[in-house]
Amino acid sequence: MASKQHTSVPRNPGQGRANVSDVELVWEGKAAPSKRRPRPLALVETIRAKGEGRATGEGGAESEGEAPGVPDGWTNKLIHGDNATALASLAPTYRGEVGLIYADPPFATGGEFRLRRPDGSKAGETAYSDAWGPGLASYLQMLYERLALMRELLAERGTLYLHVDWRAGHYARVMLDELFGRPAFRNTIVWHYGGRGAKAIAGQFPRNHDMLLVYAKSPGAAFNRLRQVRRVPVEEAPRRGYRRDADGRWFKTAPRGDYTDASIRRLEQEGRIYRTRTGRERVKYFLPVEGGHVLDEKLLGDVWDDIGDMMHAPAAERTGFPTQKPEALLARIIEASSKPGDLVADFFCGSGTTAAVAERLGRRWIACDSSLAAIDIARRRLTSMPRHGPFDLLSATAGAG
Repeated sequence: MASKQHTSVPRNPGQGRANVSDVELVWEGKAAPSKRRPRPLALVETIRAKGEGRATGEGGAESEGEAPGVPDGWTNKLIHGDNATALASLAPTYRGEVGLIYADPPFATGGEFRLRRPDGSKAGETAYSDAWGPGLASYLQMLYERLALMRELLAERGTLYLHVDWRAGHYARVMLDELFGRPAFRNTIVWHYGGRGAKAIAGQFPRNHDMLLVYAKSPGAAFNRLRQVRRVPVEEAPRRGYRRDADGRWFKTAPRGDYTDASIRRLEQEGRIYRTRTGRERVKYFLPVEGGHVLDEKLLGDVWDDIGDMMHAPAAERTGFPTQKPEALLARIIEASSKPGDLVADFFCGSGTTAAVAERLGRRWIACDSSLAAIDIARRRLTSMPRHGPFDLLSATAGAG
């Protein structure tokens, strides 16, 4: 977003980062991320661990054991308050310690979001406001300052996932190039959540996806390859290119690639060679069948079209928070970019999905939101889990300078 009149900003204000970018996003009033003074986070309440299977302490007494991989003595953190204040307050202790940050900021809609009742209708209570003053500049400055603070907390092997949509995603990509350096970019993941029954709008295709901008702090950032299972109804399988042999086994084929002639002969003896009408040899890969579906496993790519939005989530998972994200989405992110025991953070935590999934997957977590309604929902959600570790409910002091 270029402007002829803007505040002069020092090039590359993110100090100490590697692979400094040669691009910069400019907006009116742009200022280098402010240096906020850390302030203590006030302890409101400590919620004790809950659940069966606790570890046994000295003398055989039952103690509040942690999830596998979580070190003894660790207490998770749910913070109410401005996330910039919270980030600055956490930095002295957790700078370079966070393995994964998922950031799902407001999307610059200019609207106000209200909680929803179980029937889907809007309740009277406001969840949060997505209004940032006239134009886009104030929104970009807000995001810029917080992303710079998040980068400080990331470990060298840490990864940031920034969840955006069509409104500001292209600006955020350039902003992250500036803060992290262009080589830090890993993926733009398209989360195609399917149609929401939106009315057709003249002159454009329906908008039915969000983006996850993935940036790694260093080339050695943690990453676990994931595989995706596609379930194809048996009656549709032939139209999707799947075949069935004389023994009733479903299979797909691939070009022979680098297989030698000797390998092809061996595969043919195993019944794994398929010849096309033109005589070309293709390798068979047999697929399991479950519940009337052919299961085809493949390496997960950067288009995620198998996770629906909250309209398709189980009723028990819905909290009423208007922009809640499905647990399956966060589980995939956490499994891809962390391991048990790692510290996962979400500073726009909303209904607490990241914290709940991190808890279930044996990760440590820090979650923060400025909305009291969001914190109340997240707290109830966490304490209703069959098992959870201890966590502190904290308050961030407003107005840190």
